[in-house]
Amino acid sequence: DGHIWLDPDNAKVIIKHVADVLAKKRPDLKDRLDANATAAIAEIDRMDAELKGKLAPLSAKPFIVFHDAYQYFERHYGLHAAGAITLNPEVKPSARRLAEIRSTLTKNGAKCVFAEPQFSPKVISAVIEDTAAKAGTLDPLGSTLPAGPAHYAAMMRALSDALAGCLGG
Repeated sequence: DGHIWLDPDNAKVIIKHVADVLAKKRPDLKDRLDANATAAIAEIDRMDAELKGKLAPLSAKPFIVFHDAYQYFERHYGLHAAGAITLNPEVKPSARRLAEIRSTLTKNGAKCVFAEPQFSPKVISAVIEDTAAKAGTLDPLGSTLPAGPAHYAAMMRALSDALAGCLGG
């Protein structure tokens, strides 16, 4: 899972590192870069505290994700993905894999199966057919959100909102 930015602690390390690298290239901007990094880290801390409160009630509610992209997010917020439809989103899951996921869904009582906006939701429909599970959508890239300084927090809040909305938090 290369989605390291989905853990706010990692995101803060990345911000600090980028600011340091840029300051070495542009020492004349060091104070500004440091101030921007400090502000960004403070915003992540505020967002993180908010999300911890929102996601805490979901810790015992299993769910299935489209691909294995959320380990950092899950670990940071104490969530429990019961499985992933595919490890590689570029490879279509086999019929056997879909049957395994349906079994996992039933066995673990997963309440939601999450698609991603970049991939066809048909496979999600097939997995949840004739079960009590609902379909949701998670976007680990925030691909549908506007770019800009608020993108990271918006993406993390969108993930949290999608989880809470589908899992009933």
